[in-house]
Amino acid sequence: METLQTLDKRITTTAKLQGIVKSMKTLSAVNIRQYERSLTSLKTFIEVIELGLQTALKEQTLPRQHPANPGPRGLIIFGSDQGLCGRFNERLADFLAGNLEKMEINDHASVKLLVIGARIGARLEAAGYAIEEVFWVPGSVNGINTTVYQVLLSMERWLKEERIFQVDIFYNRYDKLTASEPSRRPLLPLDNERMRELGKRKWPGRSLPCFRIPADQLFSGLIRQYLFTTLYSVQAESLASEQASRLRSLQNAEKNIEEHIEELRGEYRIKRQSTITSELLDLVAGFKATLKKKKTSSPGEPE
Repeated sequence: METLQTLDKRITTTAKLQGIVKSMKTLSAVNIRQYERSLTSLKTFIEVIELGLQTALKEQTLPRQHPANPGPRGLIIFGSDQGLCGRFNERLADFLAGNLEKMEINDHASVKLLVIGARIGARLEAAGYAIEEVFWVPGSVNGINTTVYQVLLSMERWLKEERIFQVDIFYNRYDKLTASEPSRRPLLPLDNERMRELGKRKWPGRSLPCFRIPADQLFSGLIRQYLFTTLYSVQAESLASEQASRLRSLQNAEKNIEEHIEELRGEYRIKRQSTITSELLDLVAGFKATLKKKKTSSPGEPE
């Protein structure tokens, strides 16, 4: 049976845990805001790249579209390294399996995977996927560049050595209402319809821009930047989604901790009242015993 001292110690320890959870909630909220600002800034950069493509496509023929199934398919999966984010990785893994089933890809080993996140990587490896590389999830906005460059280098090897021309991205899209939403985004081959639409757009200024380097070189450079910004935005969204999922989990944890503290305080009050009552009863019993002893030991009064 727990004593008052034990209950008081449990309440103190749980309250400290509550403080840690509150600090983690604050950190997650700050991180979400950083990734949101990063995505907002990236939109301007993407607009500049699209203007460049619009210019280059005036004098550049689009590359030939590869066949629908030229060979093995490449997938880039953005998950998490850390836990405390609910079913963030589990939902993404289930979403990936469902999409492969729709593509009629039954042999998971036939698909090449680049994975960002140790937890999602371990889950996919256990499911039989052929994972070529696993990268650490960047811990902040400043680390996204390094991760994206590593993925681009692996993609370049895919294109040159393994002739992989179909690459899809699977990630958790950031949503303010649901925190995360598993999504799929085609990366390669390029959407020629989208490129044609860019080439036909009306230039926003009065005069068309000019460039001195060959159009094919300009186009290749812009496509590299296009791939970079696509991967960057997906990584930033995945990180924001992870933090939002973690924030929700921490909110639930905080609520459970508050309820547990109230239960402990209730037990403490009941135990304290029981102890006080027991002590009072002991005092009353002792007092009665003392009175009885005095009566039996005192001489009788004369008649």
